[in-house]
Parts: sequence; C-alpha cells; structure tokens
Amino acid sequence: MVGDGMKALHKDFWMEIRKSKARFISIFLIVALGVAFFSGIQASSPDMRYSGDAYYEAAKLMDLKIQGTLGLTQRDVKAVSDIDGVELAEGSYSTDVMSGEDDARKVLHLESISSNFNLLTADEGRIPEKSGEIFLDKPFAKNRGYKIGDTISVSEDGDSELLKKTTYTVVGIGSSPLYISFNRGNTTLGSGEVSGFGYILPEDFEQEAFTQIYIMVHESGDVISYTDAYDNLIRKIQKRVEGIEKEQCSLRYDEIVAEANEKLNDARKELEDGKKESEEKLGDAKKKLDDGQKKYEDGKKEYEDGKQQLSDAKKELTDGKQQLADGRKQIEDGWSQLNSAKQQVEDGLSQLNAARSQLADSEAQINEKQSELTAGYEQLTAAKQQVSDGEAQLREAEKTLESKQAELDSGREQLETGKNTIKETKAALTSQKEQCEAGLVQVSEGESQISSSEEALSGQQAQLDELTSQKEALSSQAAELQAQYDAGAEAGKNQEELAELSTQIQTLNGQISAMEEQINAGQAQLDGAQSELTAKKSELAQTRATLESSLGQINEGFSQIKEQEETLSQTEAQLNAGQEELDKGKKELETKKAELSAAKEEITANQATLDDGQSQLDSARAQLSSGRQQLEEKQAQLNAGQAEIQTNTEKLTSSQAELDENEQKLLDGEKEIRENEQKLKDAKKDLEDAKKKLSDGKKEYQDGKKEADDKIAEARQKIEDAQKEVDDIETPEWIISDRNDLPEYSDFGDNAERLKNIGKVFPMIFFLVAALISLTTMTRMVEEQRTQIGTMKALGYGKTAIASKYLSYAFLATVGGSIAGVLFGEKVLPYIIIQAYGIMYWNIGDHMQLDYELQYALIASGAAVICTMGATLFSSARTLAETPASLMRPPAPKEGKRILIERISFIWKHLSFSWKSSMRNLFRYKKRLFMTIFGIAGSMGLMLVGFGLYDSIMDIAILQYDQIQHYDAMVINDEDATDSQEKDLLKFLDGNSEIDHYTRMQLTKMTAPKEKGSVSIYVYVPENTENFKEDVTLRDRKSHEQYELTDDGAVICEKTASLIGVKAGDKITLEKDNRKYKVKITAVTENYMGHYVYMTPSCYEKTFGEKPKYSSTVYTMKEDAESDLETLGNAILKYPAALSISYTSSTAGQVERMLGSLGAVIWVLIISAGMLAFVVLYNLNNINITERQRELATLKVLGFYDGEVSQYVFRENILLSFIGILAGAVFGILLHRYVITTVEVDAVMFGRNIKPISFVYSGIITFGFSMFVNMVMHFKLKKINMVESLKSVE
Repeated sequence: MVGDGMKALHKDFWMEIRKSKARFISIFLIVALGVAFFSGIQASSPDMRYSGDAYYEAAKLMDLKIQGTLGLTQRDVKAVSDIDGVELAEGSYSTDVMSGEDDARKVLHLESISSNFNLLTADEGRIPEKSGEIFLDKPFAKNRGYKIGDTISVSEDGDSELLKKTTYTVVGIGSSPLYISFNRGNTTLGSGEVSGFGYILPEDFEQEAFTQIYIMVHESGDVISYTDAYDNLIRKIQKRVEGIEKEQCSLRYDEIVAEANEKLNDARKELEDGKKESEEKLGDAKKKLDDGQKKYEDGKKEYEDGKQQLSDAKKELTDGKQQLADGRKQIEDGWSQLNSAKQQVEDGLSQLNAARSQLADSEAQINEKQSELTAGYEQLTAAKQQVSDGEAQLREAEKTLESKQAELDSGREQLETGKNTIKETKAALTSQKEQCEAGLVQVSEGESQISSSEEALSGQQAQLDELTSQKEALSSQAAELQAQYDAGAEAGKNQEELAELSTQIQTLNGQISAMEEQINAGQAQLDGAQSELTAKKSELAQTRATLESSLGQINEGFSQIKEQEETLSQTEAQLNAGQEELDKGKKELETKKAELSAAKEEITANQATLDDGQSQLDSARAQLSSGRQQLEEKQAQLNAGQAEIQTNTEKLTSSQAELDENEQKLLDGEKEIRENEQKLKDAKKDLEDAKKKLSDGKKEYQDGKKEADDKIAEARQKIEDAQKEVDDIETPEWIISDRNDLPEYSDFGDNAERLKNIGKVFPMIFFLVAALISLTTMTRMVEEQRTQIGTMKALGYGKTAIASKYLSYAFLATVGGSIAGVLFGEKVLPYIIIQAYGIMYWNIGDHMQLDYELQYALIASGAAVICTMGATLFSSARTLAETPASLMRPPAPKEGKRILIERISFIWKHLSFSWKSSMRNLFRYKKRLFMTIFGIAGSMGLMLVGFGLYDSIMDIAILQYDQIQHYDAMVINDEDATDSQEKDLLKFLDGNSEIDHYTRMQLTKMTAPKEKGSVSIYVYVPENTENFKEDVTLRDRKSHEQYELTDDGAVICEKTASLIGVKAGDKITLEKDNRKYKVKITAVTENYMGHYVYMTPSCYEKTFGEKPKYSSTVYTMKEDAESDLETLGNAILKYPAALSISYTSSTAGQVERMLGSLGAVIWVLIISAGMLAFVVLYNLNNINITERQRELATLKVLGFYDGEVSQYVFRENILLSFIGILAGAVFGILLHRYVITTVEVDAVMFGRNIKPISFVYSGIITFGFSMFVNMVMHFKLKKINMVESLKSVE
C-alpha cells in the first residue's frame, strides 16, 4: 500500500511539472539568470588575468628591463645573466627618430628585433630578415598610409648618428607585446609624443653600447601575471640586479673617461696646425692690394659718359612696357576664368560618369536581389503546399482516432454498467447471507453513505451561501448608488444628470434578481435532495426484513455473478489494450501538430522577411529612377557650359594675336637699348672688378689675420670643453623597470580589478532579486495547492511525503537553473567581456582562457538552492500543521475594509466601479502588492544602476580635462638646463602669439600616510595664482562653489580626503625626503584623476621651509590656434630647457579609451537586468492570474467581456508598474551610490550623478516589459474556463 502511494505521489510530481510548465520554467530562468550573472561576472576578472598572462607567455614578454644613463655593454649583459634566478638576459638597441615631411612629421620609436624577447605578431607581411627591412606598428602604418613594399624615410635628432640607414622597406605590419594598446609613450623629439614603433635588425644600428637589457626571470612562466606571486618573484630578482649595479656602473665610468682623454689630445694637435696655416695666408693678401688700386682708377671715367644716354632710352621703353603689361594682364585674367570654367565642366563630367557607374552597379545589385527574392517566394510556396498536405493528413487521422475513441467509450460505458450491476447484486446477496449481523453492517454502510451525501449537500449549501454574499455585496453597491441618486434628486439635479446613476442601479438590480433566481433554484434542488435522503432511510429498514427471506436464492446468485465477472474482466482487458493503442496514436498526432505549427510559424516569418526585402528593393528602384533624372539634368547644364566656353575661347585668341604684334615692336626697341646697356655694364663691371680686387685684397689680409686668431681660440676652446666634459662625467646609473612600467600593461590589470569590484556588488543585488522572486513563486505554489495537500493528508500520506513533492519541484527547477546558469555564465559572459576589451588591448582576445571557477559556481548554486528550498520547506511545514478538514476548505477571504482613498470622498466618488474594484484589490492583498512592487523596483533599480555606471564612468574624462583642468599642455623642464637656457624658453613663450597664457609651477610627488599604507600625492604649486584660476578650477562637487588658493593652507582632492580620512579644517601629513610636514586643509575640491594638493608659493615655503623650484610650465592656446598645438610643441622642444611635453588632449583620450572598455561590461549589466525584469514581471503576473482564477471566472459569469477582464487586471498591473518604477528610481539612486564607491580604484574617482535620460531609458524599458507581459497574459485570461474555475472549491 505504501509503495503504491509513493508511486502515485511520484506520478503526481511529474504531472505537476507538466501542468505548471510556465511556473517551472520561470523559476528555472530566474535562477539561471541570477547564477549566470553572479558566477559569470565573478569569473571574468580571473579569466582576464589568465588571458593576458597567456598572451605574455606566448609573446615572451620581458620581465625586467635595464636602461643605463651612459649605455650598457656586453659585459653588463653577462653580469646580469650570471645572477641567480635570471633565465635569460639580452642586450637591445633603440632610438627615437622623425618620420614624414614638414607638418606631418611624427616621432617613431625604433627597436632591434629579438627572437628571445617580445615576439612580434605580424598581421600583414613578415618579420624583417635582412638589413634595410622594417616592421611597422599597425595603427601607425594605417594612419600614415604605409603598405607592404613601401619605403619609409627617417631622420635622427641633431648630430646623432645611431642608424646605418635612413630608408627602410616595409615588410611587415602588426603589433608588439610591449604596446598592447594605443599609448606609445613620450619622447624629447618632435611634439613630445611617440606616434608609433618600428622594428629593424640589430645590424642596422650604429651603436657601440646597448640601449637596454631585457631579462627573463626563471620560473616566471609558472606564476600568473597581475598576481602577488608574480610581483614578489620579480621584486626578488630586481633586488639582485640592483645589487650588481654599482660595480658595473663603475666599470662603465672608467671606459667613458678614457674616451674623453683621447678627445683632449686631438684638440691640442689641431691648435698647432692652425698657427702654421695663418702665416702663409697673410703674405698672399698683401700682393693683391697693389694690383687692385690701378684698375679701379682707369675704369671710373668710362662709366660716367655712357650712363646719361642709357637713362633717356630706358624711359621710353618703360612706358611702352606698361601699356603692354596692362593688356596682357586683362587677357591672362580672361584665360584664368576660362580655364576655371573648363575645370568645373571636366569635374562635373567626371562626377557624372562616376554617378552613372554607381547607378549601373546599384541596378545590377537590385536585379540580383530580385532573383534571390523570387527564388525565396518559390521555396515558400512549396513549403506552404507541404504544410497544407500535412494538415489534411492530420485531420483525416484525427477523425479516425475520434471514431475509435467513441467506440472505446461506448464499450467502457457498457462495462461500467455491468460492473455496477454485479456490484449491487453481490452486495445485496452478501448482506442477505450474513443475516442480522451482515444486515446491521449494511445498515451502517447505508447510514455512512447518507452522511456523505449530506456533506455533499452541505458543500452545495456553502456555494449558495457564497453566492448570497456576492448578492449582498451587489445589493450594498446598489444601495450606495440609490443613496447617491436620492441625494442628487434632493439636490435638484435633472434627469439627464441622474440618468447614469439610474442606469447603473437598474443594471445592478437586474444582476441581483438573476442571482436571487439562481439561489432559489439551488435551494429547491437542495430541499428535494434532502427529501430523497429521508426516503432512503425508511427503505433501509425494509431491506433488513427482505434479507431474511432471500437466503435461499443467494447461492445460485453467487454462481451467476462469478461467471459474469470473468466475462467482464476479459472485456476490460481488451478495452484497456485498445485505449493504450489509441493514446499512443493521439500522442503521435499531437507531435505532428506541433511540428506543423512550428513549420507554419517559420513560413510566416520567412514570408515577412521576403515581403520586407521586396519593399526595400522597390524603394531602391525608385531612388535609381530619381538618380537617372538628376543625371540627365546635370548633363544638359554641362553641355550649355561647354558651348559658352568655346565662344569665349575664340574671343581671347583674337585679342592675344593683337597683343603679340605690339609686343614685337617693343622687343625691337628693347633689343637696341640692351645693346647699349650691355656696353655700359661692361664698363661698370670693369670698374667694379678693379674696386673689388682692391677691397678683397685689404679684406683678405684682415681676414687672414682674424682667421688665424679664431682658429687658435677655437682649438683652445675645444680643449677646455673636452676637459670640462671629463670633469662633468658622473658615475652612470641603471634604471630598472618591470612590466608595470609598460604603456597600458598595468591599465589592463586595473580593468580586471575594476571588474572584480563590480562583481562584488552588482551581481549580489541581481542574485538577491532573482532569489526573492523564486522564493515568492514557491511560497505561492504551496498556498495555492492547500486543498490538494489536505486531500493527500486525509488519504493517509505523511507530512514528509507530501512536503517532498514541493521540495523536489523546487530542487529540480533550482538545480537545473543553476547548472544552466553556470554553464552559460562562466563561458559566455567572460567571452563577451574579454572580446570587448580585446578591441582596445590587442592580441589578448586571441589567447583567451575561459576556465570554470568552481567556487563561484558553488556559492551561487548553493545560495539559490538554500533560498528556494528553505522557503518551500517553511511554507510546506506551516501548511501541513493544519488539519485535513481546514485545508480542504477554502481559506477565509480577506476582510473587506475601507481603504485610505475611500475616505477622500472627492476622489472616490469620481471613480468608476472598475477603478474602485481595482483600488480595493490592490490594498486588500498587501503581500501581493509589496512583492510585485519589490520585483519591479528591483529590476528598475538594477537597470538604472547599469545606466548610472555608464554615466559616471564615461563622463570623468570630460569633467577632469574640460571642466577642472583647462590648460592644453605641460612642459617638463630639463633639470640640467642653465639659467640662460630657461630664460630663452620663457622668452619664446612670452613672444608667441598663439599662446593665451602660461604658468610656471612646481609638481612634486610626495606621500601621505593613511590607515593602511600610504597615498602618492602630487603637490601643485603655481607661480602665478591669478593664471592658476584659468588653468585649474577648484570647486565643490555638489554645489559647484568655487575656491581660491590662500596662504592659510592647502586645497586637496575629494578622493584624497576620502582615502586619508580628513576634511576641511583638518591637517594633512605629507612625507618628503623621509621627513614629515603638516599643512592645514582649507577646502576639499572636486577631482577625478590622480591625487593633488594645491598650495600657494608662500604656503609651500611656510610648510617645507624652502622656496618652490618651478620645474614645469603649463600653457593654454588661443581658441583660434588650438589646431597648431603639436606644431607649437615641436618648436618648444627645440629649446634645450624643454625636456618633454604632455598634452592634455592625449591624456584625456587615453583615459577615455581605458574607461571605454568598461562600456561593454556595463551594457552586459544593463541587458542582464532587462532580462531579469522581463522574467520577474512575467512570473509575478502569472502567479497573480493563477491565484485569482476563480475571481476572474466570476467576472466572466457576470457578463464581463474578455477585454474588460483583461483591463480589470492590467489596470492593477499598470498602477503597480508606475509605483515600482518610482520606487526603483529611489532604490537605484541609493544602490548606484554604493556600487560606484565600491568599484573605484584608489587613483580614480568616478562621477556620482545619473543623467536624467538614464531614468527615462530605465523607466521606458521596465514599463515596456510590463506592457509586453500584459499582452502575453491577455491570451491566458481568454483561456479561463468559467465552469471549471467555479466548479471546484478552489
């Protein structure tokens, strides 16, 4: 018996899943979404690190790099290689060069190729294999238009000769692991920014010393980049490298000094050679002086005689030339206008031909598309025919099955009739045979049956009582309306005003009358049934007497009954076999119907696609026709222009011939003048030659003497310079850097860290909403099936067996959703996110590592199972604690109370009956109200947080570099520059007309201690505080109140103050050169990138006891000269005092690219929140309709149309949607503030504001989902069966 019961319960469990597929799928999807989002976002951060590390490993990216101030030698390479823990060390060459012409010149960083480090990835071509070949940076090649096979010319700075060649052939284009994104670093050449990189063979460098040494650390490939294990390993080896730095630098110093002493000896020898050469030149100069004096006196007289004659002839010639020039100018202007017109006509013809070609191409494409559409329509027609044939076959099969089912049903009815007859006869015989005792038992059974019938009558009486209650409610409403009508009549309202009330009263009275008739008829039926029960009781007494007289006939009756039972068993077996075969046929029929339905949907979709394509083609044909007409009009205009040009050409040719004739006359006169002028020039030349020889002789003598003195002085200066060079040589230093110093390497790690921070907060809230909705769904399911639970309990099922059904239901849906969520989330979400970052960080997407993170999967799945199972267990236990009788009765309806809006009579009396009913339903079932609002508000809030994150992150570059920092560039001064060199730079800045203003400033990096660790801060001290107001805006983030620098203290950034835990009025501790200083904070300013402390020069001097050293200069361009920013930068860098330039626009672009990669992640959050919103709304509406099925069926019974019933429900949903959206906006603001402060890194402060349009987008999407769900629910409302819904208690 127990086994059969559990089997039936097991069967009921699977039937429950089939019967409530929508609920099961909604729990499955909600859990899947929550788990997928939680585990997927959490797994994305480690997957990003794994992917980056896989690329670095494949590309053999260096672990450490050494650069020396005086270069590095092979001896240094060997010393580094011998360090314990260094797997490989290799020297490399590099230099910065200029590429391009004039204004298009850009800085290119050249480096030598290595097969052991920093392997290149060739997107086009190959890696250089011989001298004179170059591998170019892909963005640089694209921007400059270089292709495989092109040549590129480069030039070095000043007197540098570090390259053997200046022209190279491009053989490869691609990327390097040293530059995984757009940033290429800074330089002292050109505009101060490196535009790209190039790789050439080591033999193309003309360098004695290496520029850098690359190091590969032993076992670095066994640890993951961006982890503490990797950083600790690199730091350990870096300290060992620093340990040999002093010895190697001393050896390099000795080499350099020896080379300098050799230069000194060369300079001394050059001094002796100069002295000897000067004495020989002085003797030659004296002899030339005497010869020149005689020639000059002879030629002077001859020149004066011819000068006057030539002057008169020239005047006449000048007048004639002027007239000729005027005429020629007029003709040239005419030809210029004519050529311009010809060019316009030719351009028009060229454009016309190009347009004709485009039209022909478009027409060919349209014809091709038309052919494809025609083929598609033919395939669609064939598919429709196949579907039609399939439907005909299905209808035939369905008729056959219905016929067989009718035959089986007829046989089963006859079987049941035979069984009932045997059962009644057998019961009567048994009762008679057992005489008095059996008769008493039978009497007891009869009484029991009568009691059951009386209970059934009681249930029917309860239904009549409920109908009576509804009638009384309608009577109450009719009374209210009658009272309003009477009050209106007393107030003197006319019949037209009272007509609506009168109509409503008549309608309600009609409904009340109909219900009274239904109640009276039901009561009559109950009374008749009661009479029948009374008659059966008397018949039971007569049966007792009849049994005593029928004992003799009993034995014969038993024999006949046995034969009939055997015959009926055989018949029943045949019927069951036939029914199984029939059910199998019906199942196959339903499968075929589903396949045909899917085929129909596909055909409908294809039909729509083809119709849309045909519409687009028709539109394109119309555009082609319009284009042809325009071309014809243009051709007519060009023909008219050509005719006019021909006429003007003939006129100009005639005028040109007349001018040529006059010009010939002038040429003849000019020829005669030239002959006479030449004679005069010859005389003058002889005179000047004589004078020049005399002057040259004197000058040569003086120059020879001066040249000798200059050479001696120059040689002496060289010796002094060489000696000074030796004296100024300092012991070289090594600059040791790791991967974190590479452009964009650390940014990729920071992005992974930001994603990790987002994963700590946003998915948790997302998952919480999903879990609570799942919890609500299971709780409602248990409450909904209380009658079934009561029935099973009455049949003897235990509490554990009953609860196991619902626990199994919840467990299966939750575990299934969790598995699907983990499988999808931990593969798809990291893939999307890493691919999005791959747009900015090249090649990393090609080495993607997507591993399942078991810990996140278990956390999400475990939490989902615990929440759903816990809610189900609690709800089941609470329900099972009641008795079977109370469970089998419907729960008492909510007590009707006046709601708040009813007390506001002005509003309440203007509401229609439907609105009043909706308002009462909303506030009567408060649990349903709050859960619906919570679900909508949670989804709205999550979506708003997604849009808010996008607003906060995307705007900080504009806020920082447009509204806060206004200067265009910062010049970093060379610390070794002399005072005169600095003055020259400032003089240039003062005199440049393109600069609006500039400000010298000190920017010093210091540290400020916080609770754990310290914060790196830049102390910004401007020389001119008035100019500083135009360079940087100090303001409060919320009120935008502006601050000024004062000598009373410093202004610090908001993020800095937050990290250190200080506010205005407190003192901040700054650490410089291992000494600590304190300064008062006068204000906290808005700032988003980096940490700054702003001080006046006086405050700085008072705080640190020294005057500021202005080592940098910021300048702002005039508005009309902003396009010349880089050209001006090139000019500034030509001054020795300027070391490099940092452009604000480049920094802002870099920040935008870095943060832009987060945009794809945020869109994933927004789309996921939207999906959750849809599932939540669908689930809540589905539960709402299921719970109110009896109420909605009653409305249909009362005459409501399907549309009116839908409006009755949708009105509530729309109100709840609006309330949920408003609550979600508040929730989203609070959640956004929490999330934004959680995901920030120390060096960046994100914005705190959400744009108004984000509220609009979130609200529209949420409301749109609500409307779509309402539309879907409308079809479910139409399917509610009035009879079935009202027939049962529940």
